[in-house]
Amino acid sequence: MTHELPQRLLADRITVALALACVPAIEAMLTRHPEAPAGLGLATGAGLLLWQWLRTRRRPRHVIAGVEGVALVFESGGAIVPVTGEGSRVLGRSVVLHWQGAGQAGGRPGTLWLTPADLPCEALRALRVGLVAGQRTGVR
Repeated sequence: MTHELPQRLLADRITVALALACVPAIEAMLTRHPEAPAGLGLATGAGLLLWQWLRTRRRPRHVIAGVEGVALVFESGGAIVPVTGEGSRVLGRSVVLHWQGAGQAGGRPGTLWLTPADLPCEALRALRVGLVAGQRTGVR
């Protein structure tokens, strides 16, 4: 069963909110240190937002759940990468998927946290079943 992932996941939205919240906190802390460079909080926030934007560009666009396991489909050429990372697990009603680096995934391992805010409950249930099935068969 193939599920299309939303444009912005809950984890992405939380990361952006935390990056934006760090800007005034850093700037307020720097007001106590007059020798500190001006705008360091803005530079830190901009760096965090750039990092998050680059991460979201490399993440998969579809997830496939089946009885043999879970796989991810990346936008670059429609390459299918199996979820083989040791960090893949069921976390309450959500699922954390971890994959090893592959040429299609930019050569880097990655992690994806999917919650009920991202996918319908039926899709998450299918992912949980596929993840457990993949662990039992050793495919993971």
